[in-house]
Amino acid sequence: MLFAMPGSEYRAEARREFAHQEREMAEARATPQSAPGLPPIYFYYPPGADDADIPASNGVFTSYRAGYYNWSVKTYGCLSKMGFPCRLTHVLPDEGIIVSHRHFFKNTMLPNRRQLFVCAVADFWRHPFAQLHIVQNPTDPLLVDAAPSWPASFIPLWPESGLIPRDPARGDRFENVAYYGLPPRLAPQLRSEKFAARLREHGFNFRIVPRDRWNDYSDTDAVLAVRSFAPVSWHKFPPSKLYNSWHAGVPALLGSESAYQAERRSEYDYFEVHSADEVLETLLRLRGDQRLRAAVARNCVERAAGVSPARIAEMWTTYLTTIAAPAFRDWERRSTASRSAFQVARVFGYLKFVCVDFVMRGVRYVRKGLRALAP
Repeated sequence: MLFAMPGSEYRAEARREFAHQEREMAEARATPQSAPGLPPIYFYYPPGADDADIPASNGVFTSYRAGYYNWSVKTYGCLSKMGFPCRLTHVLPDEGIIVSHRHFFKNTMLPNRRQLFVCAVADFWRHPFAQLHIVQNPTDPLLVDAAPSWPASFIPLWPESGLIPRDPARGDRFENVAYYGLPPRLAPQLRSEKFAARLREHGFNFRIVPRDRWNDYSDTDAVLAVRSFAPVSWHKFPPSKLYNSWHAGVPALLGSESAYQAERRSEYDYFEVHSADEVLETLLRLRGDQRLRAAVARNCVERAAGVSPARIAEMWTTYLTTIAAPAFRDWERRSTASRSAFQVARVFGYLKFVCVDFVMRGVRYVRKGLRALAP
């Protein structure tokens, strides 16, 4: 479901995002390709309420749209701006490479001999019949437990649209700490008024940023984002909060999530915290060490370049031309018997995955209960 907004406000938001997207994509280059041999490429989203503006917006993605559209509308917008041949459609094409979010690929959708489904899994389960999958976390089981029958690739999720970095005029001030995300996804210890009051006692202002301001880091000095202090890998979630902090030029205090750990190259990338006490200790350390903050800021510039919209767009074009296009030709050449065998194998593979996942969820639930009962 899309987030509604008044027409004039939407148009202003779209114009700002469109201009920002133009700047972000200025350095992107499409991967060299043999145009005659490239199959048609579509980014698909199903028709739904409040989406009539999408085709007219040329793929411009505003913060008021649901996250599902990141993988279709926003990707299409970025690739089309760099001249890559692709289309945006809300009608499922009869042939071609069809990219979409897992939420839009229903379990009952089976590709015909002229369709290649590329499913962006995000934090959902894999699709039983999509020939290819894209994951947003490099530790996703589809990659870690890679199997030839379930080919998957990692492509970073886009950074926040129209992101406004920290205002350089703030200079050496270090007082505003912010969480960018849904409140229920912040650890309970950090959502409490007791925690906020404790930070205030030490001269810090902590706030949970409302959704319509998720792109604005102008007065933020540090980002805090911890889902839980419990030892959970969260292998389906992306490192988006880390990417955004790099683009914003601010230090990030994050939980022990697999996505963040996979991206870590140095101590300046982010600060891993394991308790509310450690959050305060890290903030005090940062405030008292201007050289450390300067090193983090320099590192942010370097790391942000590796996950810029232009770089991510190039990853997409490389993927579509070197992985998806050959897979499409291979699928097209398969016999009817071979495609049927693929579908049967996928049914059993998917059922096995569902059963294993169900058992593991039960094990985790029991462990959580035992930890709660422990003295």
